[in-house]
Amino acid sequence: KKTSRHPLHQDLHYFPFRPSDLIVCAWTAMEHINRNNGCLVVLPGTHKGSLKPHDYPKWEGGVNKMFHGIQDYEENKARVHLVMEKGDTVFFHPLLIHGSGQNKTQGFRKAISCHFASADCHYIDVKGTSQENIEKEVVGIAHKFFGAENSVDLK
Repeated sequence: KKTSRHPLHQDLHYFPFRPSDLIVCAWTAMEHINRNNGCLVVLPGTHKGSLKPHDYPKWEGGVNKMFHGIQDYEENKARVHLVMEKGDTVFFHPLLIHGSGQNKTQGFRKAISCHFASADCHYIDVKGTSQENIEKEVVGIAHKFFGAENSVDLK
């Protein structure tokens, strides 16, 4: 299975709060990361766009749960592969289109990803938006693990 790869996506898809300009991701390499073990790939400048619809890609072997990808993007847009050394950190906007490739090695690709949002952010209702599918999936998983029927509130 090719579950180590994460399709091109925008992190904002997973966050029911705004404004996006008050959210940042910090992604830190815990070891040398390159194209062979699935480094990050980014599409520069895409943070200036809008949130695009996401869903599971139709890839052979599938992807991990909740690894949604953008369904409509310019496949020929320039990509930058972020080869990183242990301790390197990249900070990026939640609208930046990015993903990671398959780990083709026998080792791991270890990294820590943290997201920070300002206290000035506010929750939004995602009903009727492109984010409704991920909300339903998160609530479904919460029900499965915690038996919290009809009591899960993401606010």
